[in-house]
Amino acid sequence: MRRSPGYAAQAILASVVLSAAACGGGGGSAARGLDSPDVTISPATDTLYTVGVLDGAEWEMFGRVADVGFDADGTLFILDSEAGHVVVVDPAGEFVRTISNEGEGPGELQRPSSLIVFRDGRIGVRDLGNRGIALFTREGEFLEDVRIDPEGAMPSGRLRAMPDHSLIAPVRRVSFSPEGGIDREEGRPINRFRLDGSTDPFHEAWVPPRRETRTDEAAAGNIRIQMESGEAFPLPLALGVLRDGRVALADSIGYRVKLLDAAGAIGSTLERPVSPVAVTPAIEAAERERRLASLESGGGGGGGGIMMLSITAASGAAGRGNPMESEAMRDAMRRMQEGQIQDLMFPEEMPVIRNLAVDWSDRIWVQRTALPGETGPIDILSADGRYFGSLAPGGLRIPRAFGPDGLLAYVERDELDIQRVVVVRLAGDQALETADTP
Repeated sequence: MRRSPGYAAQAILASVVLSAAACGGGGGSAARGLDSPDVTISPATDTLYTVGVLDGAEWEMFGRVADVGFDADGTLFILDSEAGHVVVVDPAGEFVRTISNEGEGPGELQRPSSLIVFRDGRIGVRDLGNRGIALFTREGEFLEDVRIDPEGAMPSGRLRAMPDHSLIAPVRRVSFSPEGGIDREEGRPINRFRLDGSTDPFHEAWVPPRRETRTDEAAAGNIRIQMESGEAFPLPLALGVLRDGRVALADSIGYRVKLLDAAGAIGSTLERPVSPVAVTPAIEAAERERRLASLESGGGGGGGGIMMLSITAASGAAGRGNPMESEAMRDAMRRMQEGQIQDLMFPEEMPVIRNLAVDWSDRIWVQRTALPGETGPIDILSADGRYFGSLAPGGLRIPRAFGPDGLLAYVERDELDIQRVVVVRLAGDQALETADTP
């Protein structure tokens, strides 16, 4: 564990000079209406500690940090999916314990993917191997396995805890063909998953007119993969939960944040006068170039809009080793991905909002979409319609986890490509409301 006095350029925003138009003629740092022109704010942060090292204790040599979360007293929980356990770190950055281990027995984890910290102190780990959630006390005692992945409605996003301890997440409605393929059904539903194993619809997100997509296949050994290419700049489906059980949701092309009540009904809408950017041939070319460069550097060529439909084994086929890791499969997958990037479909306009999150003070962080290769600003709003300002591109980002009293946890890699978790604190819990404008 390391402590350092600052969070470098990523955590302390540099001051920028605002144009007269951006300032809108108003000074100070008081909250503004949503129709205010953009005003850049520069909140200060202090780095509290960093965990994750190349050579050290077993718990801090992370294999893969899949998720992190805070509880109400600022204790940090780090899910290391490769190690198959949760690392617990106290508010001072000191190691406390690990929870669970890799295995197939009660309370053991097979394919852990994400973490849920409930308000009553329980810890949940979504385990794809068990098709459910393993529940533990914060002291690490195993409680039970809860099946939450009903066939036909698989959670496709991060599970968010509600005040009643139910969970909400976007789901992908699918059906399975006799040949083992997956047929994706229409719609963008959000479901509620309860810890008794039941599930019910929560909200149906806005759905644009469906466009035809192309399906490609790659095969090696006894494995056949189907992938569907869709549009670049996909619509957001981002949500965050407020303390009273309302849910902030971004699902549209325009700058529109829906506030849903605890039953999933729309109560109000937050809108700012920011228009979508028209997609030009130059933008299309830049996005294809960005994705191909990502693929060339070993990434997935991502950016959304391309979906894995199925991975199936041919009937009666046999093979040695793992064909997914064979050179033939890698080459086939790469050719398929390159073809899909070249054939990407583009919408007429880029959605204004890329992502959204809610912190422990119920401030709504709205990340705006930027041109390919760039990063958009983050607007800070309140649920009652106040605009506190915008975090400049290249500065403070939406963290992997928010905590109490202004805590933020970021998962990053150092110069040796070692994964680490950096915990910072906003300089005062009300820093975003009172941050200075340059």
